Amino acid sequence: MRGKLTKRQVDRYAAPKNSREIVWDTSLPGFGLRITPAGHKGFVVQYRVGGRSRQGTIGDYGVLTVDQA
Repeated sequence: MRGKLTKRQVDRYAAPKNSREIVWDTSLPGFGLRITPAGHKGFVVQYRVGGRSRQGTIGDYGVLTVDQA
């Protein structure tokens, strides 16, 4: 399921079986939702510094809404 991340979509994502998974928002480049096998959901941002790709955590789902993140 790809597209703009919405509350409804985030609520429907289930925990992956083996390793964490990132679902990227197609309307906002570099913004995504990280889901762990334990079911934890958090918002991430991917950016470049000095030509190297970096990822940073914005906050946890439940503390922040999709719109706030």
